[in-house]
Amino acid sequence: MTGKSAVGTMLSSLVPISQLNQGKAAKIIGSLGHDDIKIIVKNNEPMAAIIPISRFSELIEAEELLKEKNQ
Repeated sequence: MTGKSAVGTMLSSLVPISQLNQGKAAKIIGSLGHDDIKIIVKNNEPMAAIIPISRFSELIEAEELLKEKNQ
């Protein structure tokens, strides 16, 4: 089997909020690839997501197209 398992991928995407508080935000953000997502966890609860701006733009465009289609 090649690559990460789904569980491994999910676990590697989790980032404790304490890492952001420790000044590691630039490193975390800088490591993102186009399809990467980092889930920020506070008190063992997912609180936010960090995604590359290119991916964010694609999601916004897709949302707009869906809204137009459903009008």
